Amino acid sequence: MVDQQKRRLEGAISDMIEDMYRSHLRRMQSIMHRCAATCCDDERGTLDSVQRCIEKCASPLMDAQDYLQNELGQFQNHLQGCVKECNSDARSKLPSNPNEQDMSRSRHLFEVCTGNCVDKHINLLPGLMKNIQKTLDRGAPKRSHLRDQKNV
Repeated sequence: MVDQQKRRLEGAISDMIEDMYRSHLRRMQSIMHRCAATCCDDERGTLDSVQRCIEKCASPLMDAQDYLQNELGQFQNHLQGCVKECNSDARSKLPSNPNEQDMSRSRHLFEVCTGNCVDKHINLLPGLMKNIQKTLDRGAPKRSHLRDQKNV
C-alpha cells in the first residue's frame, strides 16, 4: 500500500513538473538558446565576453529552475514531516512489549495516516503549481535570493 501511495505522489509531481515545463520552462529554454546563439555570432567577442553573454542568457532559466527546485524541496519537507508524525503516532500507540497483532495494528495505523498525508499533499499540488506559475510569470527570484532563504 505504501508503494502505491508513493507511485501516486511521484506521478502527480511528475505531471506537475511536465506541465510547468510545457507552460514556462520550454519557452524560457528556447529564448535562452536563441540568446546564446546571438552571443556566439559576435565575431569580435572575446572568449570571456561571449561566455559572460551566454551566462547572462542562461540566468533567467537557471533562476526559474532553482526556484522550482526550492518550492518542490519545501513541499517534500512538509510531506516528510507529516509522515514522521504518522510514524511517531503509530509507535506511541505500541505497548512496551508488542506482539504481532500490536505490530500489525501499528503498521495499519501508519499506512492509513501516510495515505492521508499523500492525499493531502496531492491536493495541494494544483495550488502550488498556480503559485509557481504566477511567480514565474513575474520573473523567478534570483538564485542568490533563494540561497539566502535556505540559510535562514
